[in-house]
Amino acid sequence: MLFGKKAATVGLDIGSHQIKVVEVQKGGKGHALVNYGIAPLLPEAIVEGEIMDRGLVIDTIKTLFETRKIKSNEVVSSVSGRGVIVKRIPMDKMKEQEARERIKWEAEQHIPFDIADVVLDFQILNPDTGNNQMEVSLVAAKNETINAHLDLLAGAGLNPAVLDYGAFAVQNAFELNYAAAPDEIIALVHIGADITNINFVKGAIPFFTRDLPVAGNACLQLIQKNLGLSYDQASELVRGEQVQDVSAESAAEAFNGFAGDFASQIERTLSFLAMSGGGEKMNRMYLSGGGALIPSLQQHLADKFQIPVELFNPLQKLAYDPNLFGAAGPEKVAPILTLAVGLGIREVK
Repeated sequence: MLFGKKAATVGLDIGSHQIKVVEVQKGGKGHALVNYGIAPLLPEAIVEGEIMDRGLVIDTIKTLFETRKIKSNEVVSSVSGRGVIVKRIPMDKMKEQEARERIKWEAEQHIPFDIADVVLDFQILNPDTGNNQMEVSLVAAKNETINAHLDLLAGAGLNPAVLDYGAFAVQNAFELNYAAAPDEIIALVHIGADITNINFVKGAIPFFTRDLPVAGNACLQLIQKNLGLSYDQASELVRGEQVQDVSAESAAEAFNGFAGDFASQIERTLSFLAMSGGGEKMNRMYLSGGGALIPSLQQHLADKFQIPVELFNPLQKLAYDPNLFGAAGPEKVAPILTLAVGLGIREVK
């Protein structure tokens, strides 16, 4: 067998609109997607990253694992949102173990949270930037954010083998599936229901990551308001379905309005990118998450920034049985699975 009988890694992405799970096996010839599942959540279950109905979320996770016949309770999952801060910071040049002992003091200088209330981690990006300095990516996650996520997993009978940061998982999926020139600035734009995360990557280094307050739910609300539709009708329109008494022209106008707002949010991040040393020019953009499929968004962004804008396909370098996706194929599912795949390809010791 190509991938033998080695246990698959389970990647679990708990979003505020959908829960996504993948099983990825790694063998001598690469990775294989052997199973996946997507389960919708009611709109009130998770609001702006806050868990409003713990029981409903846990039941949805359990049902998803049961229906997809996923036996392993070891998962790789992620946190993101307002409870997590990522910063590139300079530090005196030192070995990793020394840096680990000093990172708490460094974090106090750079993050707005009380150090006693956060979990810290870091990665050395450049071990020698000159003048006896190095550059480090610092990640600080609030204890309450971590604990709420761990509580959900425990309630569903799951054990976190790894807890990652969402933007880094998307970057993992990018590095597996795509090649980029060392001097290219790649914008990885993950569009969830409540929050969009944009991660500017250059030479495999995350130069700047930022959460934007405009995402899929903002599009739904705009369409409901402008076209006088219910939530379900607006959802149908976003999925590319026709809705009675809604003309193609009025739908296009509403989608273009959202795309314009979305592009403006991205444009505002470019000044922060410049300050981070990345320059202001994006070379390419990849859209992932459920919001990546919002009609006209991809073309609008390409026209606005005059760069190639692609739908992220995290399955390009993964083997899989075509029957896994049925007659519809993986095209509309792949961008939604990006974060989960990025988690599923993580090495678990």
